[in-house]
Amino acid sequence: MAEVLEKLPQGCDHTIDILNRLPTEVFSDICHDVLFFLQFKIPAIDVETLKERFEENSVHIEDKDLQSILHILKYIYRSASKLKVHHNSLKKQLLSSLKFTEETSENIACNWKEYGDALKSDHSFPMFDVGKLIDMQWKLGVAVSSDDCRNLNSTFVAMNLKVADTSGKLTSHAFEMTIPQFKNLSKQLQEMAKSMEMV
Repeated sequence: MAEVLEKLPQGCDHTIDILNRLPTEVFSDICHDVLFFLQFKIPAIDVETLKERFEENSVHIEDKDLQSILHILKYIYRSASKLKVHHNSLKKQLLSSLKFTEETSENIACNWKEYGDALKSDHSFPMFDVGKLIDMQWKLGVAVSSDDCRNLNSTFVAMNLKVADTSGKLTSHAFEMTIPQFKNLSKQLQEMAKSMEMV
């Protein structure tokens, strides 16, 4: 198999078949978003907007299939970056796999040529998928009473973290901390900031 696709996970044929049938413009938008996501130009891939584009083009796609398409494209572009592959070579490698159509291969390669410059010059981005912290909000509160205690008067910090997973789906995580826990978190964040200034 071609170098870029050398470690492509087994069982991707179904996803590649779906990918090959997508309208050219919609597929180009997906490639564009994936490249911008890998370059940290956008915090997450807007899956909801992509779904709207599918509906506009009368395309039905399952969420799990869309996630698989995004994972395959991330893999291809990361591999192309790591191997410093020219767009013509990328197209040839995709075609030689006999999995991707001429049109799909052309689309992937054209987006690589147009938007992949930052990845071509530096592939020091993480080679694994992790979520990104998009927003963090906190507020101070006082618990006045509870079922067990009439005069509780206990202070707490309510935290709300908004995280984008690798597919672009935003999730909110809400939790409460005691004041000592919050002070400990604040101290650790300050230590991290100081360490980063030294680098």
